[in-house]
Amino acid sequence: MTGIPNTVASLHLNNNMLSSVPDMCANGKEKQSLLRHLSILDLSDNSIGRMQEDSLSCLPALTKVLLNGNPIGRIHNNIFINNPMLYVVQLSKIGYPLKHIDDFALNSSSMSSLRMQETNFHFDQEKFNPKTIFSLSPNLSFLYLDHSYLPKSEIIMQHMFLPLIKLKVLSLSFCSLFFLPKDTFIHLTSLETLSLSGNRFSSWNDGSSIFRNMVSLRKLYLSNNFIRIINSTSFPLDVLNSLEDLYLSVNPYACTCDQLWFIKWIQATQVKLIGYPLHYRCRQPSELDNVVLQKYAESQMQCPPWNPLYSMAIVLSCTGLLLVTFITIGLKCQTNIKNYIYLWRVKYNRKKGYFPITNADDFEYHAFVVYCDADRNWVHRTFLPKIEQDEGIKLCIHHRDFEVGESITANINKYLEKSWKVVVVLSNEFAKSEWCQWEVDVVQERRRRFGKDVFLLIMLKTIDSKHMTNQLRALLDSAPSLRYQTGVGEDLFWPLQLRL
Repeated sequence: MTGIPNTVASLHLNNNMLSSVPDMCANGKEKQSLLRHLSILDLSDNSIGRMQEDSLSCLPALTKVLLNGNPIGRIHNNIFINNPMLYVVQLSKIGYPLKHIDDFALNSSSMSSLRMQETNFHFDQEKFNPKTIFSLSPNLSFLYLDHSYLPKSEIIMQHMFLPLIKLKVLSLSFCSLFFLPKDTFIHLTSLETLSLSGNRFSSWNDGSSIFRNMVSLRKLYLSNNFIRIINSTSFPLDVLNSLEDLYLSVNPYACTCDQLWFIKWIQATQVKLIGYPLHYRCRQPSELDNVVLQKYAESQMQCPPWNPLYSMAIVLSCTGLLLVTFITIGLKCQTNIKNYIYLWRVKYNRKKGYFPITNADDFEYHAFVVYCDADRNWVHRTFLPKIEQDEGIKLCIHHRDFEVGESITANINKYLEKSWKVVVVLSNEFAKSEWCQWEVDVVQERRRRFGKDVFLLIMLKTIDSKHMTNQLRALLDSAPSLRYQTGVGEDLFWPLQLRL
């Protein structure tokens, strides 16, 4: 770019026939900038088909770049990494459509605003990584993804938006959403505006799982969807009443008694209901089609009053159901009831100071824990704190206790000798691991030397029959295993500590 003063702060090259980003560097290898003061660069509506990692590398003062309307089919990694002051990026209408986003394409610690509208990008396909796409954009505050195809998986959407804790505006209009994703927006506590207009969802049962924690939300756009009923469970009441503007227009409302809660809320709320009453119309039942919702609300609605006999019938039905449930549980869960009694006796004895760990004084560790890497999270975060911190039992965990520099086999043999017993955590992933199979052989050898009481088996997850090996079957046949279950079953599981 010769002939342009290096003091230029704003450069508009839009609506030309440029096939690539002009070279802004001087002296080739030294990467000196020809436009070191350039702050705004507009390259919209050209013929740029590819952005290289160094395309913008010689623009250290760049704060805003516009690349709208270019046939960029793929956004490559780290194209903004050399622009430490960049805070606005516009990539709308690119690609015709955009087909691929690399894992770290949006790597920019300074980027605050990103517009990727009308790219028709398929976030519902394996053309991007949901865990990394925004992971290196920690300061992103304004994100526009309108006219894209969002995933049909709630988990993928949760991964996408989880890092964006500073987000203030999120626009997901016309993204072919058939549902409101649960636990996706609840981490966005700084969010002030959320736009979900022009999608295809109709109803949702638990608004708290969608909108809770959104304490900063002031504008919510839900117009042009297929919403029929708004009731007391649609939104957390504190979030709903904290809104300034609510857009619920152009939805096919059902003007029935189920809509009474919404009608009463409209009459009492201070929230500004945008487009009301003209664009809030009935679509059901057919005799009220196109009637303004306000007229229905003001009419003499003959909704049947609640009969006290209904309440009595519900109470009697619930009582009978509870009685049948208790009897069924008592018959089917006799063993668990006995276990609860045993658990109570154990806790009672512990309060008296009774907690024997006999014959363990000659060992450095009470137990050596054998587990696969896939189960490390449960072992380290659940099993280890419960056993060591709550019960005072010392465990040998290879991730923590093995000596650095020693071979794994040497460490295993050494620390097995220092341990009184062996705890084996079994799961499907354990069964598939060849290394774990070798450790099973080591455990079996120790059993043959010291007897069956030397080890304790914990069935963390059920092992599929196709992964059950002869070594595992022999191990399971040699001693009973304890099955770990969450919830009620978890309370019955922890008395295994007494067996160490």
